Amino acid sequence: MSPLVRQYEFSQADLSACVNYMQNHLNMMETKKRPVDWITVNYMVCDVQYGGKITDDWDRRLFNTYGQAWLAPRILEGGFEVYPGDRVAPGTDSDGYKKFVEGLPLIDDPGLFGLHSNADLVFRTAQTADVLGTVLDIQPKEGGGGGGATREELVLAQVEELMTKLPADFKGDEVKVAIRSQGGPKPLNICLQQEVDRLQKVLTVVRSSLANLKLAIAGTIVMSPDLSNALDALFMARVPAAWAKASQLQSPSLGVWFGNILQRQEQLAGWLKSGRPHCFWLTGFFNPQGFLTANRQEVCRKHAKENWALDDVVNLTKVVNMEKAEVRRPPDEGIYVHGLFLDGCKWDKPGNKLVDSTPKVIYSELPVLLVTGCLAAEKKADAYSYACPCYANPKRGGLNFIFTVDLRSEDPPQKWILRGVALLASTA
Repeated sequence: MSPLVRQYEFSQADLSACVNYMQNHLNMMETKKRPVDWITVNYMVCDVQYGGKITDDWDRRLFNTYGQAWLAPRILEGGFEVYPGDRVAPGTDSDGYKKFVEGLPLIDDPGLFGLHSNADLVFRTAQTADVLGTVLDIQPKEGGGGGGATREELVLAQVEELMTKLPADFKGDEVKVAIRSQGGPKPLNICLQQEVDRLQKVLTVVRSSLANLKLAIAGTIVMSPDLSNALDALFMARVPAAWAKASQLQSPSLGVWFGNILQRQEQLAGWLKSGRPHCFWLTGFFNPQGFLTANRQEVCRKHAKENWALDDVVNLTKVVNMEKAEVRRPPDEGIYVHGLFLDGCKWDKPGNKLVDSTPKVIYSELPVLLVTGCLAAEKKADAYSYACPCYANPKRGGLNFIFTVDLRSEDPPQKWILRGVALLASTA
C-alpha cells in the first residue's frame, strides 16, 4: 500500500541511528533549555539517516512530507492521534507499552499512512493477481487426451483472427508525402515520423511471428524456441515476449495489448491523412517525453522574437474541463491531450479541483489537459497547486515517468503527496 515509487532496504540499524540521534538531541536541548529544533530533526531523519538511501526525487518528497506530518510540535500535545482513532501509546512503563502493542490491529488502516481506503483494495487486488498468475504459470501446457480442439488448433484459430485484424503496413513513400504536405520537418512532424517507424517495426514483428507460427503448427517449418514461447503465450492470452520487447509495452493480457496497438495505428493514420489532431491521445506514443519536448520546441519557435531557448522553457499545464468529443479546434498555443487517469483521487469538474476518490473506484479519468510552455523564471508557484507526477503505467518510477502536471486543489499538497496521487497514461 506504500506510495513509494521504489522499495528500499531500510533496516533496524537505520531506526537505531535515528533513535540515538533523537535521544542526544533532546538531551542537548534540555541542557541548553531550548525547545526541540524540529527543522534539524527533520533534516537528520529524512535527509540524512533515511534519505541517504532514497534515490528517487518523488520518494524523497514523500519521505520529507512524512517528516513534516509526524516530526512536528503537535506530537507532544496531549491527545495526539496519528490517525483518528489511532492514538500514541500511553504511559512510559514497559507493561503499558506491551499491552498497547498487543491491542493493535493485525492489518493497518491505509489512513494511518495518509492513504485513501481504496489503497487496501488495490493491494488485495494485486495480491490476487499474483496468485492467479502463478497458478496459470504452473498449469500443464500440453493438451490432454480428452475430446475437443487441441491446444494447437485453438492457437491456430486465434492466429488467423489476429492476422485479419492486424492493420496494414505503413508505406514509407506515402508517409513522407503526407508529412511534407503538413509542413515538413517541424518538431511534431518529426515526432510523427519516429512514431510511425516505431509502430511499423512492431507490426512487422507481429506479422512475421504470426505467419511463422501458422507454418510451424502446420509442420512446414521447425518450431523454434521463440515460436514455442509465442504458442504458449497466445494459448494463455498473454503477450509473446518478442512482441513485448519490440513494443516496450507492458500489458496483463493479449487483448489489452493488441487493442492498444490498433488505437495507436488509428491515431497515427488519422494524423497522416487528415492532419494534426485537435486532441492527442498521450498513451498512444512510444516516446511521450519526446512528443512533449517537440511541443515545447514549437512553443519556443512561436516566441522566437522573445529569444526563448528550449533549456529555459518548462511545461505549463491546465485542465480545461472538456472531454475529447467536445474539442472542436486546437489551442492557439500548445496541444490538448487526453487519456490520463488519476490514481489516488478524482477530478471535480464543477469545482475545477482535486477531491477524494469515490470508494471502490480506483481510477478516474482526467478531462482534457492543455500542455503548453513558459519560461521557468516566469512560472508562478501556487501554494495549493499539487505537482502531480505522470507515469506511463501503474509501475511507477524509472523510464515510466513522463512529466509533471500542476493540478488545482483547495487542500494542501501534503495531503495528495501522502496519498500517492499520480496520473497514469495507462491503468493496465
